[in-house]
Amino acid sequence: MAVDKNSRYAKSGRVAWMRADGSRVELIGPTPRPARAAIFAAMATDTDRLDTLATRYYRDPLKLWRIADASAALDPFDAVVPGMPVQIPPDK
Repeated sequence: MAVDKNSRYAKSGRVAWMRADGSRVELIGPTPRPARAAIFAAMATDTDRLDTLATRYYRDPLKLWRIADASAALDPFDAVVPGMPVQIPPDK
């Protein structure tokens, strides 16, 4: 499995997995989330998503993981809930 060298998963371990048909695949193992303390909270609207918030605050939609890491949600799709504050960490 090719992973970009700048990816947060570049140094993650790999896990072998056997499919039901007997073929072997390699998966990226669990990777701990870095601690990201928020500098402020933005109130989410019904049109906000992680990528739109990253574009607004970092001018880069690919930095959506910074916001996802600051969230307590396990699933990134649960990090933005309309009407609830979204923690925005620094861009570092």
